[in-house]
Amino acid sequence: MSTGPAARSRFQPVIDHTHCPYARASTWISAEPADDALPVEHHLERALPLLRQTLRHVAEGRADGFVLDLPDRLGADLVALRASSLGVLRWLAGRSTPPSRIGMDDLEDPAWWFPFDGERLFTVAFGSCFGPHHTRFSFHAEGFFLVFQHESAFSRRHPDGIPMAVRDRVRQAFEQAGRPYRYDMGVVPALRGEGGRR
Repeated sequence: MSTGPAARSRFQPVIDHTHCPYARASTWISAEPADDALPVEHHLERALPLLRQTLRHVAEGRADGFVLDLPDRLGADLVALRASSLGVLRWLAGRSTPPSRIGMDDLEDPAWWFPFDGERLFTVAFGSCFGPHHTRFSFHAEGFFLVFQHESAFSRRHPDGIPMAVRDRVRQAFEQAGRPYRYDMGVVPALRGEGGRR
């Protein structure tokens, strides 16, 4: 598997240990590791051209998705992770062509895909608030990550949609690892019934 400028990507532990076969088989381009001393907007301005470059690589069949690396404090607890995810995605959505408006209800919807520059990106948030029994456990990777996987990463492998047998194998792998897969979770989990680190 190849990555972008971040062969030293802080997200690598998740890719190495995830139970999701699509994440392991995908080619990722990663933003530079976050610097906690810099404002979030600095990271976003620096990452925006790389996100667009990733979409060009996707169109050429050279990449599947993009990993945005941001300071760990943004995902330190569930409230912070939700607010950070919404803020970052709104910032990106405002710079998309065409721009789009999004709300927390979008991020909580498991069927929602982030629209950016005319593309659809399956988007999930990872942060240190998710403990070892949670679907989004990040295997002690240091950082808050938003992961954008282009829809072609799935459609190239399954043009008619992901077969139920494949979905069942993914679900079983997560369950056997002690972190049952949450099909009802979107970019972020809803607050109801969530207790943060689990």
